[in-house]
Amino acid sequence: MGFAPDIRDREVGLTGRQERFVQEYLVDLNATRAAERAGYSRKAAPSTGARLKNTPRVKDRIEAAMAERIERTRIRQDRVVMELARLAFSDICEFADWDEGGVRIRDSAGMGPGQSACIAEIVETPGKDGRKLRVKLHGKTRALEVLCRHLGLFEKAPRQAEGAVIRVVTHIPEPDWDGADPPGEADAACEPGAAPSAAAPLREQG
Repeated sequence: MGFAPDIRDREVGLTGRQERFVQEYLVDLNATRAAERAGYSRKAAPSTGARLKNTPRVKDRIEAAMAERIERTRIRQDRVVMELARLAFSDICEFADWDEGGVRIRDSAGMGPGQSACIAEIVETPGKDGRKLRVKLHGKTRALEVLCRHLGLFEKAPRQAEGAVIRVVTHIPEPDWDGADPPGEADAACEPGAAPSAAAPLREQG
């Protein structure tokens, strides 16, 4: 009867530095920086990181560690997408009111998690006319960009099938009569909007 391998079995063959690379890679998912922080040569970090990330045992260990983290934190893709949607579709009207009398920041007591999660910074500055509040929201543009990438909205248009043949016509067929244009047809063809007329019947020669 088969069984799922234990994480310790997957770690067999990993050196201490490779295991350190795995842990560092989980920080920001950047193989180059993970290789540098794990103690590998800074100069060779780009190639070393790419090689380690694709080494079967290291790759298995990364996947196992990421699965452990997801289970431990209970963070799922849906939650991440929902949080991005909060930032991407935040509305300034939910945080401030303004009219001819000035701008007023809304009371935090009236905000829910959907609004407070969008606030990146609140700064209070004393002044001659009293305190001044500045509320800064997280960037909408970046959140929208990440959402678009997740939804595949930046996918390129499908390329034309390989081997497809495009026929380009560069030759205009000659008229199917000999000699000069039939009487009256050349003049008619030069008139704007004139429809092409049928060729005049040939006269019998006596």
